[in-house]
Amino acid sequence: MSYQDPAAVAAADIPPAPWHLSGSACASLWRMPTSQIPAAPQGMQYASVAGNSLVLTVWAAYTGGTAIYDELAVVVPVRGQGMLAMTGTVAAIWVDDPIACAGGRQLWNIPKQMAEFETVGTAHRGTFAGEMLLDGQQVASMTFEPKLELPGRPGIGGFVVQPGDHGPVRTRSRARGKTMTGSAKWDFAPAGPLGFLVGRRPLVSARVWELQASFGT
Repeated sequence: MSYQDPAAVAAADIPPAPWHLSGSACASLWRMPTSQIPAAPQGMQYASVAGNSLVLTVWAAYTGGTAIYDELAVVVPVRGQGMLAMTGTVAAIWVDDPIACAGGRQLWNIPKQMAEFETVGTAHRGTFAGEMLLDGQQVASMTFEPKLELPGRPGIGGFVVQPGDHGPVRTRSRARGKTMTGSAKWDFAPAGPLGFLVGRRPLVSARVWELQASFGT
């Protein structure tokens, strides 16, 4: 069943946690003044050193598993959450599937919003590119050029924490796949929701294919 509005998705139509997803992704890590990042979710405090914080942008195309959708997420490490593992909060996120949107909101308090995506190069390890539109206007695009393939299938895990009615909602996430370093070129509309990244270059970028990700485990 297809929905136009996430608010119209019934609770019974949302797959229960955990979600297991497969596909491809490109991730870039940025460093910037904490004061220039959009305000942290209520009750969250960004981790910072000398007034700077790290920002992770993840462009994912999930082509199998619990749900099939494209996604662009902005995650910022947080502190003071009582965990030794890596912990971040989703500061902004967009998807192109209303069930994925409603599921993120209802299961984990992740503030997913709807957008239009066009992603190419998801089935192989070469170039990976895409664009995201809001109200028909391009607000973000990305092109990844591969350089060096890493051995094995590196994995990463941690927690996502979001504000909830009865305190922070902590969710474990894990991902593993074939990985390649490279160069990611991101472009953002200056007046768009990701305009705070305009003119900046990521510290490092990586491409993951044959991705296996779990959320809410």
